[in-house]
Amino acid sequence: MLEGIPRELAGKVTAALSVPTIGIGAGPDCDGQVLIIYDLLGITAHTRGGVPKFVRAYADLGDRIVAAARAYADDVREGRFPDDAHSYH
Repeated sequence: MLEGIPRELAGKVTAALSVPTIGIGAGPDCDGQVLIIYDLLGITAHTRGGVPKFVRAYADLGDRIVAAARAYADDVREGRFPDDAHSYH
C-alpha cells in the first residue's frame, strides 16, 4: 500500500517490486487503486486541512443522509413511526 506519496516515487517503487502495489493518493502508476467508500460517496467530513488531494467524490450524499436520519428521529419522537402499517399483526 502506497499512501499519499509523490506520483513519481510510487511509479519507481511499483517498477522495482515484483508484487502489486495499491495506491491511495499515490498517483496512477500503482497496480491498483483504493478510494474509501465514504469519500467516494461524499459523506466524510474532513475537518483539518479540508478534503485530501487524492479524494474525488462521485456523489454528494452527506446532506441527504443527515436529512434522512433527522426525519427518522423526528418521526420516532413524534410517534409517527412505527405506525400500524409498519407493524406486524
